[in-house]
Amino acid sequence: MKKINIKGFTIVELLVAIGVFILLCLISFSLVRQVIERAKIASAKAEISQISALLEMVKHDTGVYPVFLSDLTQKTPPSGQQQGWQGPYINSIPLDPWDNPYVYQIPPTTLFSSPPLPRSSGPPEEDTYSFSDTYAQQATLEIENYGITSATIYLNGTEVVSPSEFKKNPDPQIINVNVNLINGQNNVFTIIASKPGENLYISISSDIPTSQYFILGSYGADGESGGTGFNADIIWQSNVYPNFLTSGQLANIIPNP
Repeated sequence: MKKINIKGFTIVELLVAIGVFILLCLISFSLVRQVIERAKIASAKAEISQISALLEMVKHDTGVYPVFLSDLTQKTPPSGQQQGWQGPYINSIPLDPWDNPYVYQIPPTTLFSSPPLPRSSGPPEEDTYSFSDTYAQQATLEIENYGITSATIYLNGTEVVSPSEFKKNPDPQIINVNVNLINGQNNVFTIIASKPGENLYISISSDIPTSQYFILGSYGADGESGGTGFNADIIWQSNVYPNFLTSGQLANIIPNP
């Protein structure tokens, strides 16, 4: 069989040359992408370190870290940080190198924690508890339920948990509800109807300025929590050393967005 010759090249030679060219292009593209992503990771770490230094400056000035990262841009001090505030500490908060917002968290503060609320015999149990809050903010009401099958929880006169949300299993049953607090005295009113001997606990927590620690970071190239390689989280925790955590340390720190 006679080979077809095109300007000095056979078809086979031409196909081999094209294949080699495509392979070199793919290898080059992969190498370029790796260089770009490594540069983005280095840039993210540099920005995280710089923002962390600003947060430490806020703590130095006011004694606590702010609730929101955007507070760094405010001239007017946020609630709880009026004394010593020197803002704005930065003109704007940058996005990470993948154009996603940086993740920022502080540990929640428990504002209210009830004693065990048991169910005894007779009519439904009714109890009222009060606690103060000076921030008028969003919070999380958590119920740790050990066997109560019917209860109604009110916060400042509004029903926030209904009897239909209770069940015997699992034990304990955890119920979380987002609630709004008022500036001043807040009241929790409970009505518990169940068989004697069961009980539950109620706690309310929220993010308020804290001196404990903060967590700051990026979710990496995919913008999602977890992942490996270029998708791995880049997380800084202020109260540990080294501050940048490895991906294996993140499972119980940063929840899915």
